[in-house]
Amino acid sequence: MRREDLLERMDAIGRSVAACDGTLLLLALGSIGLETDRLDDYSDLDFFLIVEDGQKARFIDELDWLEVAPLAYQFQNTKDGHKVMYADGIYGEFAVFELHEMASIAYTPGRIIWQRDEALETFATPKISIQPTAAAYCYEEALTNLYVGLLRERRGERLAGFELIQVAAVTNVLKANGEASDPFNPTRRVEVQRPEMIVFLEQAVLGYGRSVEAAEAILVYIAERHPVNATLKQEIERLLRA
Repeated sequence: MRREDLLERMDAIGRSVAACDGTLLLLALGSIGLETDRLDDYSDLDFFLIVEDGQKARFIDELDWLEVAPLAYQFQNTKDGHKVMYADGIYGEFAVFELHEMASIAYTPGRIIWQRDEALETFATPKISIQPTAAAYCYEEALTNLYVGLLRERRGERLAGFELIQVAAVTNVLKANGEASDPFNPTRRVEVQRPEMIVFLEQAVLGYGRSVEAAEAILVYIAERHPVNATLKQEIERLLRA
């Protein structure tokens, strides 16, 4: 029932905002948006509420429009919106934008739940397109992540080294392998959509205290696919042996 519960909750929020003055459009994103085939027991709500100019604060400061079921938790995590949880466990994240802000916001295309005017349909598609980053750039970023991460590791800053090597460098390698299913987070759904990367991940994400081993595997992976500057490679290998 989770899938149906999420869809119904999104529709209920749409009915609620339709009854409020100052609202223009409710846009569902991600798996509750145009990708409802992905909805499962582990999905949540992700949406934008677009309002008239001058109305943003009202819908961020007062969440009565969200109370289509009892709210158990709310946390304003950005200037634009909140993270919330209903008493029945349905979780959601949302942002509120005024019409004039939409031209400068990057997002993936969404599904219109409700709109006050058909002319607003244009906002279902972002005005700013998200371009994939060139593979060479991503590999170079990953190489510098390895170098600085190993400096941190050898200094004894193992957590900082872990973050640069097993998170930042790995993320950049994923970016280098083409457009991700989620342009904001290339780690999302990688196991399903890029199963060929699992062997790499098993070697590159080893956990706290094993960043040197991980860095060596990442360096080998990159060197097989991208020319590595000789001096930078020499310094990374020196730190691997230190």
